[in-house]
Amino acid sequence: MASTITSLLLSYLLGCFSSAYYLVRWRTGEDVRVHGSGNAGATNAGRVLGKWGFVIALMGDVGKGALAVLLAGWLTGGDLWAMGLAVPAAVIGHIWPVQMGWRGGEGFATAIGGFVALDPPLIGIVGGISLILYLATRKRSLAGLVALLIAAPTLLLLARPTAELVGLLLVIGVMLWAFRRHIRSLFGRGEHR
Repeated sequence: MASTITSLLLSYLLGCFSSAYYLVRWRTGEDVRVHGSGNAGATNAGRVLGKWGFVIALMGDVGKGALAVLLAGWLTGGDLWAMGLAVPAAVIGHIWPVQMGWRGGEGFATAIGGFVALDPPLIGIVGGISLILYLATRKRSLAGLVALLIAAPTLLLLARPTAELVGLLLVIGVMLWAFRRHIRSLFGRGEHR
């Protein structure tokens, strides 16, 4: 039990490390959150630093999600509940980082990284569908919303363990709450690209 709690705390703290925020701060001295969408995410890093900034921030956010799952597995001897719950803990850290006044990014890249480590086939299926949708519409919010909506049914079809499903449902709940402004924009005035 203590190792599971430790792994969740460490997953949250890993999530708090915002690649976009620290990369932009290091390169320009600015706060990435004063640009574009106001998020500390890879897209905003790309707005400030160009494509290389987007790629580095994205890799950092994906990497910390994967690292949270791997670390939870290592600390708990491969306990699936700890690994499944590490993903929402890291996502919560990314969205609400304590050291940044609780204002981070949206958490998609961190969630993707966590599920890449936890269940690569899930990411392959859901990611492929949402990528096709994004390429067809150029709407990041729509592609992300569809990914969230199809992830749980996909996991059920793959007959994955309950611990993984619970972790995914927590991620979906947190992300829908954090993503609510973008969901409204899909049906309103559009979204930041």
